[in-house]
Amino acid sequence: MKDFVKEDNSFKNISFVKFWLISYLFFMTFPLSLIFCFVYLGTTKTKQFLVALVNDFLQTLLIISITLSITIYFIFNYISKFF
Repeated sequence: MKDFVKEDNSFKNISFVKFWLISYLFFMTFPLSLIFCFVYLGTTKTKQFLVALVNDFLQTLLIISITLSITIYFIFNYISKFF
């Protein structure tokens, strides 16, 4: 399990637009794309791809939650001055 982590993950080195396009196609055709990745790329590359997807998803959730909480904080401070 830890062998694929030690290898260089080529999915972390691709451009933003290319990774966005690949992840979009992966999620839109999910059951088939997972089977296709497993057959075409093999187990190691599929695990690396899934790790990169989960990492990107968690980073996106973190950025959205931080942005949303800062926005709510400033709106609350601005509105509280009127009461």
